[in-house]
Amino acid sequence: MAIVHPCSSYLNLRISTQFTQQKFTTISGSRRNYKPLITSSSFNHNNVLLFEAAKHTVDTYLQSGMVVGLGSGVASSLAIQYLGQKLRVGLLKDVVGIPTSVGSASEAEKAGIPLHQYQDGSQIDMTFNDADIVEEGSLNAVIGHQRFQGEESIMEEKRISDVTQNLILMLTEKQYKSAIEGSIPVLVKSVSWMDTAEEIDDLFVGDAEVWRRASIGHAGPTGGDFPLVTREGYNVLDVIFTSPIPNLAEVAKLLNNIDGVAGHGIITKTPCTAVMTTDSGLCIIDNTVTSDIRSL
Repeated sequence: MAIVHPCSSYLNLRISTQFTQQKFTTISGSRRNYKPLITSSSFNHNNVLLFEAAKHTVDTYLQSGMVVGLGSGVASSLAIQYLGQKLRVGLLKDVVGIPTSVGSASEAEKAGIPLHQYQDGSQIDMTFNDADIVEEGSLNAVIGHQRFQGEESIMEEKRISDVTQNLILMLTEKQYKSAIEGSIPVLVKSVSWMDTAEEIDDLFVGDAEVWRRASIGHAGPTGGDFPLVTREGYNVLDVIFTSPIPNLAEVAKLLNNIDGVAGHGIITKTPCTAVMTTDSGLCIIDNTVTSDIRSL
């Protein structure tokens, strides 16, 4: 039996039969009630909504004494700034940040958040991060879908997300999809990138095209003379699906079995919470095993 939950104006939120065991929370009218500590005349409407998601994430899931993974993206940047302000006024104490990218480390330093680098075996209490796309129901997510300049690290974001005890993804309503379309970024060894690209193309024959991402401009399938190289030294292949992807987790498993693949932009994590902005407020979605529907 499918469940339809009205997240204020978000009346068309669908939950498939496969994923009826979820928790949905609606925060109605939150945009009218909050008093932001961070203000900017340059904020557009979308950033105002993302600040609501960032503020809710820090206020709800982050406690004093935690080790926190600091994600990358607009909402994560706002959450880092807001967290820094709460630390400065003493509302939170003894929080240590683990940055997922050069950008998040820079934002955290400016915000005055103490930082540690991730090491194998480190305990991370919670991590917040932006998601480019989130799969409806499962909350499997895609990162690195949008163009980046190389300072971000898909591998670091995934590694920290995998070990965290509580992953919070922040996104807009448009990024929450029942059928994932577009491209999946795949990191491959530079010296053998074409062999790996051909293997991926054979794997998804007829369903996807494989292009090497260029660092500048649009250089065609091979990435031109200036292909993007990550800070770990990998090329990025965009596996561009020509039809909706029925199951992100299955695509992740297939990619993991290819020798030349060093990583990819698919995150599968349980438990995971999505903090989603809508025009009427925030919709909170958990992929936990307990079923609970409540409004705040």
